Formats: sequence, C-alpha cells, structure tokens
Amino acid sequence: MEIIWYLLGFACYVLALVAVIYPILPGGIFHAAAALLFALGYGFTDIGIAYWIIQAVIAVLLFAIDYVANYYGIQRSGGTKYGIWGSLIGLVVGPFIIPVAGILIGALAGAVIGELIGGQKSWKQLGKIGVGSVGGFIASVIVKGGILLVNAIYIIIILV
Repeated sequence: MEIIWYLLGFACYVLALVAVIYPILPGGIFHAAAALLFALGYGFTDIGIAYWIIQAVIAVLLFAIDYVANYYGIQRSGGTKYGIWGSLIGLVVGPFIIPVAGILIGALAGAVIGELIGGQKSWKQLGKIGVGSVGGFIASVIVKGGILLVNAIYIIIILV
C-alpha cells in the first residue's frame, strides 16, 4: 500500500512542478496533497513536526510568490494595479489561446491591456510595464522551481 501513496504523491508533486510554469494549476494545493500522500506512505507518526512546518511554509509560498513577483516586476517598471490584474488574468487566459507561448504573451498583453484600461497612454511606458510583467513571471518560475527542487531533495532524504 505504501507504494501507491508514494506514486500518488509523486504524481501530485509533478503537477506542482508543472504549476510552476502553468499558473492556472494550483501548485500549492498539489504540493500539499503530495506532502500528505508521502506522509501516508511513510507513516504520520514517524514523519516529524519539522516536515509539516516546512511543507506548510512551502505551500503558502507557492501561492504568494506568483503575485509578489508579478507585483514587483510591474511596480518596478512603473505599472499600477491595473497592470498587475491584467497580467494575472493574462497568465491564466494566455495558455488557452496560444499553448506554451501564451503564458509569456498573456502576461505581457494582460499588463499592457490593464494599463490601457487604467489610462496609461505612453507606448514606451506600456512596453516597459509589459516587459516587467514577463520578468516578474520568469523570476517566479525560477524561485518556485528552485524551492520545489530543493524540497524534493529534502523529501527524498526524509523518506529514504
């Protein structure tokens, strides 16, 4: 039965990794499910409180990093809340319109459209905000991916 829990946990962890790139997937939820399934396989009483604290912090970080990185990238380039919301919507909608590349195009276009709605008129500034949005997304991918890969090593060490 342990192997089933581990395989299900592995599948959820892979989905959490995919969610790093596709923000439409709830990476924090998949990560939490993976942590729970790994614990079921290993045994709740043997896993330790440090494991649960680390996994809870990571689950919360996975939710927060997308917004914070996007916010910082847009704010740093002179954008407003309209650009932030537009970019977040673009990140979700973009992959449905143009698979794979739609993530980056959606982030950029969403930020630009959001700023246009907010009254931004300078095309130079709009371009800068769009690039800031893409930069924020790429930064979030790197940070979340790094966190999940380091955590995967930690989980392997714990479980083996």
